Amino acid sequence: MPTLQWIGKEKVINHHLEIPIKVLEHQYGFNEQGKIKAETGSGNKIIHGDNLEALKALLPEYEGRINCIYIDPPYNTGNEGWVYNDNVNDPKIKKWLHQVVGKEGDDLSRHDKWLCMIYPRLQLLHKLLTKDGVIFISIDDNEHANLKLLLDEIFGRNNFITNFTWKTEGNFDNQPKIKINHEYILCYCKTANLFEHPKVVDPNIKEGSKLFKDEIRNTIVKNGPKNPISEVVLPLGFPSDLENGVIEARTNSWPH
Repeated sequence: MPTLQWIGKEKVINHHLEIPIKVLEHQYGFNEQGKIKAETGSGNKIIHGDNLEALKALLPEYEGRINCIYIDPPYNTGNEGWVYNDNVNDPKIKKWLHQVVGKEGDDLSRHDKWLCMIYPRLQLLHKLLTKDGVIFISIDDNEHANLKLLLDEIFGRNNFITNFTWKTEGNFDNQPKIKINHEYILCYCKTANLFEHPKVVDPNIKEGSKLFKDEIRNTIVKNGPKNPISEVVLPLGFPSDLENGVIEARTNSWPH
């Protein structure tokens, strides 16, 4: 499988193992009365701190227990001003420490820095997921291709579920050539063959749709001349309200 190479990759492959496990210190919570010092037992956590250290701190309690993860990393547009803060033990990378990552013209290594930043975090996120867990990652064209290759490497190409194209809002009149009004959400599962189809329906589907009916009939046939006729094989166990029967062939009306 093709893999992506960049400055510093060999130094960050195992960086997540070098991060010490810090104990999370509970400071306050919330209940019906408001802010309190005591534990609420809600099971929820808001962690204030470096996200790499926070992910490592979650491992003792949550490794292999998280069903769904969503992250929104820096898109690395050149205008965000995000800071490289990972103290990797390598002189080539140490000089990046606490540097603001700038525009392509100002800093030709900003993509290397972004890849070095995201790689150990993806490895820890992979450890946190259950076997059938799924991760969603927002991104745009600046790092989409690089991120896809990293996810193929860490999660496995066979565990790629889909790439959602998200139509965003905004004013695009200042783009005279091509109007860009979309971003992406990459979706991977830890073990794709264990990932069940979500029990959700597109909110735009009208209430009269057959998707809301308890019983759906006539969904395996071809319903018009634009659909080519093909052989239909019903799997063993296909639900039926008759034990045996014959469907007579016809060509005078659709479905044939």
